[in-house]
Amino acid sequence: MERAFIDWLKSETSSHRHPNLILGVGDDAAIVDLQDGSTVISTDMLADGVHFVVGQTPLNLIGRKALAVNLSDLAAMAARPVCATVSLMLPKSMSIDDVKEVMSGMLQLAQEYGVAIVGGDTNCWDGRLVINVAITGLVDHVTPQSSSWRLNGAQAEDVILVSGDFGHSIKEKHLTFTPRVALALLLRKKYLVHAATDITDSLAFDLAAIAKQSELGMELDATAIPISEAALAQYKNDQPALLKSALYDGEDFELAVVVDSETAKRIVEDQELPCKMTAVGKMTSDNKFVLVDPNGTRGSLEIKGYEHT
Repeated sequence: MERAFIDWLKSETSSHRHPNLILGVGDDAAIVDLQDGSTVISTDMLADGVHFVVGQTPLNLIGRKALAVNLSDLAAMAARPVCATVSLMLPKSMSIDDVKEVMSGMLQLAQEYGVAIVGGDTNCWDGRLVINVAITGLVDHVTPQSSSWRLNGAQAEDVILVSGDFGHSIKEKHLTFTPRVALALLLRKKYLVHAATDITDSLAFDLAAIAKQSELGMELDATAIPISEAALAQYKNDQPALLKSALYDGEDFELAVVVDSETAKRIVEDQELPCKMTAVGKMTSDNKFVLVDPNGTRGSLEIKGYEHT
């Protein structure tokens, strides 16, 4: 199956010539011209039974998610996607048509985001489907604010902004979410962002990572957190359940940025952005994690999230 699959993948990828690609699928290794700028590299491994369930999830959406989570990592670093390698551990029961269906979702998203699939590896075994994608992006240095974003640059009294909405992502969103690459690149071009991350483990957990790396605390406003339609449909008027879902469910894959208060105001009002940005809290100097409930009462914010086990 491997040679037939490689030949198929070579034909599928050669029709969309990437400007950074010198040599792609089919040789012993790829050759990519990364040009000027900082190279950003990320990798994610997804497994059947943990990140998706074969037989319950369309195969094309499994492939789509495998690439999308890596694109989300590049968005968190404000990097432009360039190329990716894909490694597959295939169940022996999986046909080549099944593998092509997995790859079709990935290839469609790759074309949409300008990613060259440049190679990888395949093996068959008695276990379940496992996909590993390693992605490379670029951060140019045209303007002072155009350097890559990191976790550790937040400052006390900075405002926390998030894209989209949160909660009950397992319903559909974790398979069909929009990687916030376009949003990140536009924000990097227009504004000075002190710190950023994508929300994968949970809103509380990932924002706490920024605070800890920056040696700060944070305060979240429960009433400000945007709740997803899926969570509203699931929990209806159960406010504690809605808040718990938004804070802790994980795999929302939204973008969070930390900026000064004036910049935050400009971002929230910016009509050029591809999606809404909402202020949900601020960084504090006291190293505490606080949640302000709908009654205005300040309490301790539990830091936990989705565990991929």
